[in-house]
Amino acid sequence: MIQPNDLSFCSLMEDFEKCENTFDRFIGVYMRKKYFTQSGVFLAPKEIPIAVAFYQRRNRMTGNVSQVLKNVSFQYVPIKPLMKLILESKGFLENIEMHEPSLDGLMRDFHDGEYSQQNIFCRHKRNIQLLFYIDDFEVANPLSPKAGTHKLGAVYCTITNIHPKFRSSLNNCHLVMLFNAGDAKLYGYEPIFDPLVEDLNSLIHDGIQIEAPTFQGTVRVGLAQVTGDNLGLHSLFGFAQGFTANYPCRFCKMHRAEAQLSTSENVGLLRTKDNYQMDVNAQDLPNTGVRSDSPLNKIHHYHVTQNFAPDIMHDLLEGVCPLELKLVVKALIDKRLFNINLLNSRLVSFNYGSGDNQNKPCIFSASSMTNPDGAPGQNAAQMWCLIRHFPLMMGDLVPEDDEHWELLILLLKCMDIIFSPVISRGDTVYLKHLIQDHHQHFLELFGNARQLKPKHHHMIHYPMAIQKLGPLTRFWAMRFEAKHNFSRRLSHIVCNFQNIAKTLAYRNQMLLCYNLLSQLSLVGDEVEIGPGSSVLVASITDSDVVHIRLRLGLYDEVFLANWCKVFGHTYKKHQMVVVGKNVELDPVFGKLVNIIAVESGVRLIYEEWLTTGFSRHLHAYKVEAQEPRKTEICRIDDLLDYHPLQMIQSGPPNDPAFCVVTRYKF
Repeated sequence: MIQPNDLSFCSLMEDFEKCENTFDRFIGVYMRKKYFTQSGVFLAPKEIPIAVAFYQRRNRMTGNVSQVLKNVSFQYVPIKPLMKLILESKGFLENIEMHEPSLDGLMRDFHDGEYSQQNIFCRHKRNIQLLFYIDDFEVANPLSPKAGTHKLGAVYCTITNIHPKFRSSLNNCHLVMLFNAGDAKLYGYEPIFDPLVEDLNSLIHDGIQIEAPTFQGTVRVGLAQVTGDNLGLHSLFGFAQGFTANYPCRFCKMHRAEAQLSTSENVGLLRTKDNYQMDVNAQDLPNTGVRSDSPLNKIHHYHVTQNFAPDIMHDLLEGVCPLELKLVVKALIDKRLFNINLLNSRLVSFNYGSGDNQNKPCIFSASSMTNPDGAPGQNAAQMWCLIRHFPLMMGDLVPEDDEHWELLILLLKCMDIIFSPVISRGDTVYLKHLIQDHHQHFLELFGNARQLKPKHHHMIHYPMAIQKLGPLTRFWAMRFEAKHNFSRRLSHIVCNFQNIAKTLAYRNQMLLCYNLLSQLSLVGDEVEIGPGSSVLVASITDSDVVHIRLRLGLYDEVFLANWCKVFGHTYKKHQMVVVGKNVELDPVFGKLVNIIAVESGVRLIYEEWLTTGFSRHLHAYKVEAQEPRKTEICRIDDLLDYHPLQMIQSGPPNDPAFCVVTRYKF
């Protein structure tokens, strides 16, 4: 029996008393903010005033409305302490050290491009290079009367020194600024960006002191590139903001009338620091395409004319692709090769596979065919899914020598290189000729009624941009656009727009605080294993492969998962994965048989299929099962490409052919 005066009992009761009010320090927003700030993992955004304006204020007692002066401000997350928090986080600097430039001459990331190798700041490996993204987004209902009133401008940043698979995670996309989009138009970008520019110049010259387990010292941080949609970049860079301007291109000084017919890049017209400064001094927007100087030009080792990052998501997936697809479909319908009902029927019933199922395209309306320049009717992900699968979906109804079909195939061949994560120097030369052929064919088909759009013109600069920066998908807006969703959902939950920028900035920083406090590495493997069952190795169909390759006993237990998700990609049985290349340099595909989870990670058991060729008309690889059956096992990191694909049956039922549609060139 425990005695009340027993020392151990007294000690235990004292411990219980200490736990009685454990959560008192977390009561209320102020107390939580104070605790997290003292813990060193919460970085509060600063509210910085840029002007003073009159606002209406209603007296609750009398109901009278009066005008009062109020600061116009924006939210800024100081870049210096933000970089210190991130760089000192678990495993971050180690990942930077491991991310090396390619040694085989292929371009896989930013540091493989000419810009990184020639820029005096970027070519030093220890220097941290930032990629900024600027965009406006609506937090209220876009169809409501309040649309535009609460529209916000956001600046995010990510660090290009880490591997692209980690950059694709939204946890590595960090908020830098939030401001009212109307304030930027009214007061300009300079007062908004001045604090950021000042801090960046300090980071470039003085750096920050880092105290990490594997490194103690000074690290310098600078700006590599800025990406965003065309309107946002033109506004920030000081260029003409409309595509109807005489000089609408930020890369070159080609007149709009010439650009509508030009199929190749004119190197002599490219914008440079010198001619940009002359255009700024001239203050002649109609004849130069330059409205004003950019505040970003104050950042050392950076200039907007050296910002080669194009906006391939908006240029292609929300510009060129929907326009040309509608024009081609209308032409094929006019030729009576099929009608819109048959097209929509196949669109709905087509097997896109689990990887593209969430991006199923919408059906075509009759009105959209009469107005190809109207709204695309698909978002960017849906359009990419649709245009890749369209040849296989409708190709059996179209003759192989159809001139309108040829335009679609030429566009897809261009996109195969533009969207590829691995590109050679030779590919950029080939792409230059492909774009020239595509544009020329477009003018031949529609030249009497149509000319090239400004987004067509941007394409002629893509080969140069790839040579400068590496693969363009490392700079596209797709992942940054997804970052907006957090703020959009939050604004609908909060339903308080008194100072919505402050609320959203605070919550974004609390999310970063959570990620750091929970000891989740920002550069850790994101692996999620689905349900399944534990079985003996001997009971697996391909037990000999597992037994030999994984060095497991036949009576050892392994976990067979129904699915697994790695870096956002979900792998399931019967999917196709790219496991290598054959002697003809065609991709070799494997059909997933089982997914095994062992202590060392996830392993894929696949049945290797034979690639018999590439159908240009269907824009797909034809595959068939091997005899005898060949089974292999691999890690996901060993795959040639991370994206799982779908094997699609094509042709008549009595003589079916199996095809695989890839996302890009391997």
